[in-house]
Amino acid sequence: MRPCAEGELKGIISDLDGVAYRGDSAIPDAVEAFRRWRAAGIPYAFVTNNATRSAADFATKLTRMGIVTEPEHVFCAVSATASLLRRRWPSATTVFAIGEQPLFEALGEAGYTQAGENAEIVVLGFDRALTYDKLRTAVRAALGGAPVVVTNPDMLVPVEEGFEPCVGVLMAAVQAAVPDCRPIVVGKPEPAMIEEALGFLGTPRNGTIMIGDQVNTDIAAGKRAGLRSILVKTGVAASATAVFQPDRTVASLLELF
Repeated sequence: MRPCAEGELKGIISDLDGVAYRGDSAIPDAVEAFRRWRAAGIPYAFVTNNATRSAADFATKLTRMGIVTEPEHVFCAVSATASLLRRRWPSATTVFAIGEQPLFEALGEAGYTQAGENAEIVVLGFDRALTYDKLRTAVRAALGGAPVVVTNPDMLVPVEEGFEPCVGVLMAAVQAAVPDCRPIVVGKPEPAMIEEALGFLGTPRNGTIMIGDQVNTDIAAGKRAGLRSILVKTGVAASATAVFQPDRTVASLLELF
């Protein structure tokens, strides 16, 4: 294995969308790379800002594609958002959430009750059925003083036929309407999920790499967690103005061998 900063590669933390797959299509080189790492006994875990599925859903999808994964290997924005709310607000707090069923289930299991314009917290997640009414309710709750929690700040998400707008676009809309709003971002570039994944792997920080396709989220989070960070050019185009830059850029994960 190629060296990782200091010494040999001991562990891998990776993004999913744009790295392992695009939409429902696996990226063949990624499948082969993770197959080789597994055969070599190098442990891996995944961190994803995608808030539309549970860890079990992601594990099933990856295993079906050829990347053998258990639910405990996946750290996702859904569980991280519920964890943050539990740390900061009592379960009796009311929430207005924009998102999909896994997010609603996680918030419900954590004890939070859905409310409307009078909600005490606004949670913004990915929602393919986003409507003006939902945006209006979120804005009115934020204008009323409700803190805004955002599952992830990504502007784009890679899909099979290109890209789709992501949660960052919704966050920008709420901020434009409520200039005093200071959203609390849960996912990358915040390093919390990476720290959880690193603890799960039990590998040394200087022997573990972070792999991602977005500089402003994946690479930034990896760098903030003190990991050597690799950008793979199979997802969103790299930003030339990013504060953090990758240690290495590859067109395929197979270049890491």
